Amino acid sequence: MIQKIHLNNLRCLVGIGILALILLLSACKSDIIIPETPIAKSGIKKLLILPFKDLSILYGKNVNVRCPLCGNVFSTGDVETFAVDLFTDRLIAIIKNRKDFELILPGQSMGAMSVLLAADKTGLSERDILVKIGRALYADAVLVGHVYQFKDRVGTRYSVDSSASVAFDIHLIDVSNGSMLWVGHFDETQRSLFENFFKIGTFLRRKGSWITAEEMAVSGLEDVLRTFPEL
Repeated sequence: MIQKIHLNNLRCLVGIGILALILLLSACKSDIIIPETPIAKSGIKKLLILPFKDLSILYGKNVNVRCPLCGNVFSTGDVETFAVDLFTDRLIAIIKNRKDFELILPGQSMGAMSVLLAADKTGLSERDILVKIGRALYADAVLVGHVYQFKDRVGTRYSVDSSASVAFDIHLIDVSNGSMLWVGHFDETQRSLFENFFKIGTFLRRKGSWITAEEMAVSGLEDVLRTFPEL
């Protein structure tokens, strides 16, 4: 009889644990992606994508940097040399599947950027420069991002000395008036499940392994762009 009671208690505890886990998973939301509320349709027909910019080169490593476009603060760190191209190429690959606007790719903007930057003697803000580049190419909006950290893990999928760390943002700017139409942020250093149990949904999606910075960047970019608005 005692064994039967213990068995029933054990089943009850397991059932409660499973229910709690389901509720936890359903309640878990990423706290590293901070998109603004998507805008209503804006009538934008031509979208210029510019290459990502590595702000760790501009400001140095291990410093707090305020984004020159939206004002959010990030800590800079190591950025692998291929990170800028990775972000830019992946962004294009995702956005080019959209059918509600025409794309102007980064290669088409290099000439205009060089001319405008060479001619700028007044110290225009980054936003003003982006608006000028957009207008020169007859774009209605500009999509541009910054990379703050892109540090790969040291170790393997199942054991690390240090984990991957990635931080970036993306901005959509209206060329007609320089206003910010949308912004998405991502900032994560991977932690073990024991360090952050409330990220169990992300832990399971990653199959319980330590991912690379490239895997984290691609996944984060895809998540951020899920909130990209209809134009």
